[in-house]
Amino acid sequence: MNTSILVSKSDKIIKGEISLPGSKSESNRALIMQALCKKPFEIRNLSIADDTVTLSKILNVDIKTQQTTIDVGPAGTAMRFLTAFLSVTPGEWILTGTHRMLERPVKLLVDALRLLGADIEYAGNEGFPPLRIRGKNLELTNEISIDGSVSSQYISALLMIAPTLPKGLILNLIGGVASRPYIEMTLAMMAELGIKHDWTGNTISISKQEYQPNDLYIEPDWSGASYWYSMVALADEADIKLIGLKGHSLQGDSVAAKIMENFGVSTEFLKDGIRLTKENRPISVDFIDFEHCPDIAQTLAVTCAALKHNCTFTGLESLKIKETDRVLALQNELAKFGVSMTQDELSYHIDCDSIQIKSDSMAFINTYHDHRMAMAFAPLAITNGSLEIEDPAVTGKSYPSFWEDLTKVGFECKELETEIRN
Repeated sequence: MNTSILVSKSDKIIKGEISLPGSKSESNRALIMQALCKKPFEIRNLSIADDTVTLSKILNVDIKTQQTTIDVGPAGTAMRFLTAFLSVTPGEWILTGTHRMLERPVKLLVDALRLLGADIEYAGNEGFPPLRIRGKNLELTNEISIDGSVSSQYISALLMIAPTLPKGLILNLIGGVASRPYIEMTLAMMAELGIKHDWTGNTISISKQEYQPNDLYIEPDWSGASYWYSMVALADEADIKLIGLKGHSLQGDSVAAKIMENFGVSTEFLKDGIRLTKENRPISVDFIDFEHCPDIAQTLAVTCAALKHNCTFTGLESLKIKETDRVLALQNELAKFGVSMTQDELSYHIDCDSIQIKSDSMAFINTYHDHRMAMAFAPLAITNGSLEIEDPAVTGKSYPSFWEDLTKVGFECKELETEIRN
């Protein structure tokens, strides 16, 4: 038997006050920087997401006790960041994860680290985890190039270890730069710990320096906020306060406030958070570029489907190497409602002309072990009346209190035991 959750909403009104978890992206970077700093400092509002809990344990327990096998589970960010971190950490390590993690490529990052002098071998399939890493000083060269269009996490992993390298690092980014705000987040957080950099054109230069202790505060998670924006967009009447979010954020997903204006969601920035309200006006966008905010693409795809709005997306290529192939997962699940998502080179067209979303029509959503699939589809209960979502525990990866928070604003969430379905 498998577990699912029945999510229901008897009306289209949502009102309440929600405290979002700390940003997983900021938290994971802070933990790596804390481990690289020679003096202790405090991280406040650290995320309670599964991925962050896993990374914290690895850095503060497993590595310090010289555990030879480091298992990140399904935590992709931890895999990328630790590949670089362990390369400069004395010891011999096997870095591994779940079956899906062993299918997620790391070749570009490994190649870059090897150019610096890292001792990394593939313990399984070439280009994929598990990795055998022997940590040491990396002093073969101080200048390398990497494709910037594939994953910002590769770049962030290299940047965070850069100040510890004997000659620093000159990193040349080839091609476009995917998810640039995440790289800017990394550099901004490093700056809070005294690390200086120069970013000119496609080259980022960081000299050898020491991280300086400085307590870090982790912002609430804008990716988690995106699901509340979706709910407000689908509601007839809404008044939601999200505690702690601010307009000037390090997180690229804060662009959700601007994007969702097109779907009738008004954002008021308060001293202690933001207030979301619904304005009844026509949808005013038919093209959205997610190159710098791919984590909210699933949310917007479901929002468009629920509002029966045809739209074209671009900037989705990085979604294919996430927890699952998120593009394929979206195509499969949207098809259950008669919504097609077709690819035309680097564009994806969401066509709602044959949509079948209607009140009291039960649907079963497969999540593919992906937290964002579960949370992106949950708002459909507002337009659909109810729906059943596979594996509710998957939201623990980034937003452990998600289902509890839904109940605070009038959703009913009932866990069920069910047979595995496709």
